[in-house]
Order: sequence, then C-alpha cells, then structure tokens
Amino acid sequence: MTVTKLRQQGGAVVLTIPSDIAARAGWSVGTLLDVTADGDAVSIRPSGRVARGRKTVAQLLAGIDQDVIRQLNDEISDGANERPQGREFI
Repeated sequence: MTVTKLRQQGGAVVLTIPSDIAARAGWSVGTLLDVTADGDAVSIRPSGRVARGRKTVAQLLAGIDQDVIRQLNDEISDGANERPQGREFI
C-alpha cells in the first residue's frame, strides 16, 4: 500500500499516482481516467476514449481502404512484376 497526499493546484485538488502503480495499470502521461465516488471510496478507471495519437496499429490499419492502396500501388509501380518486353536485363 502506498500513501499519497492531496495537494492544491489552482482551483483543483490533485492526487499524485505513484509511477509504479500507473505502470502496473498500463497508464502513462496523457491517459484519460474516469473518476467516480461512492461514499468515502473513489474509483479510478481508464476512460473508453483513445487519446489523439494513441491508437493501436490494428486501429490504424482498420481505417485503410484496400482498393485505394491497390490503385496507388498500380500507379507508382515500376513494372517490376511485369514480364520482359524486349531485351531487358533481368
């Protein structure tokens, strides 16, 4: 168990989460957290929203239109996959 102290910062009361606890939870600077209170207990959980610039590779790839990629590849192709037309050196 770690003991931490609430402090004042501007108009907010701030709770510092120790680095080792944040790391175990998979949190880093910029992680959005949902904070809820139930009586004298407080629950802190990661928000469902993914912060800008923090998408997984799978999320990034899911947004790619495969037809557009094929068309782009065809346009910039140097003919490497085509059969020889004349006296090309292979």
